[in-house]
Amino acid sequence: MYQRLNSAARAAARARFSAAIILSSTLIGAPALAAHKGGVSPGWDQCRAPDPDARIAGCTQVIQEIEKENRHNQAAAYVNRAGAYQAKADYAHALEDFGKALEIDSKSSVFFGARGAAHLAKGDLDRALADYDQAIALDKRNAAAFLARAHVWRAKGDVEKALADLEAAAKAEPKSTAPLVTAGALHHAKGDHDRAIAAFSEAAKRDSKLAAARNGRGACHYAKGELDKAIGDFDAALKIDANYVHALVNRANAWRAKKDFARAKIDYEAALAVKPDLVAAKKGAADMARLIAKKESGGATPTDAAPAAEHDHN
Repeated sequence: MYQRLNSAARAAARARFSAAIILSSTLIGAPALAAHKGGVSPGWDQCRAPDPDARIAGCTQVIQEIEKENRHNQAAAYVNRAGAYQAKADYAHALEDFGKALEIDSKSSVFFGARGAAHLAKGDLDRALADYDQAIALDKRNAAAFLARAHVWRAKGDVEKALADLEAAAKAEPKSTAPLVTAGALHHAKGDHDRAIAAFSEAAKRDSKLAAARNGRGACHYAKGELDKAIGDFDAALKIDANYVHALVNRANAWRAKKDFARAKIDYEAALAVKPDLVAAKKGAADMARLIAKKESGGATPTDAAPAAEHDHN
């Protein structure tokens, strides 16, 4: 049974990894608002607005008289407008503005990383890679660029380079958990559960309240057939977040694998209470009701194959 579980868990992790790391790279790669210093234009009131259209209008007003601003403010206006265009998926204008900012400050690792995120969002992996390369060349401790470049390598099929960048990101930002959780997901996708467990363990060490690290590590123990260790990790995740549906379903699956159908049913139903449309929990609860009824009828212990673990590595 556990060989089947391992195979299913690897397939599940492969399917979920891309979404997890895309989310991570989007969060850390999207351009932050740049602060102006002693700006002249009244447009600055809107040039940092959260609403993209308002920001575009404000920054455009600044840019119309850009020569009146100092160089820092000139670059900030283009970066802020670029970020607003990117939020609207207008990548052509975003990339044009990032290019203008880089003409003003060609040594900014942050600007290269931001433009790389725009290329990445557009789906241009090679240009994204070139910008992240430049960002890292300018700042060897740019953890955001390492993490985002890892996604590019993964998308291009170079898992080892992706893992190397995740390791570099974790070293560059000693308190960050994102590179470790992402590395754990990728190691798990490769079927290297021990290295995945090490990565999730380090993430848990860095943040004792990170439920995803416990859930991820538990999923690896589950895939290895180490059910008691898996349950211990799912318990820990649920102590942090009692409504963590993936951990509830995972613990239910582990109880199910141990033939403790009553406990499994309780966890599936708890997951449904949090998320009533969760298919895995619906099916699991129905399966447990059927198996419990069959067992109570006096028959032999029913045969059953527990599903693969649910992952939430982002």
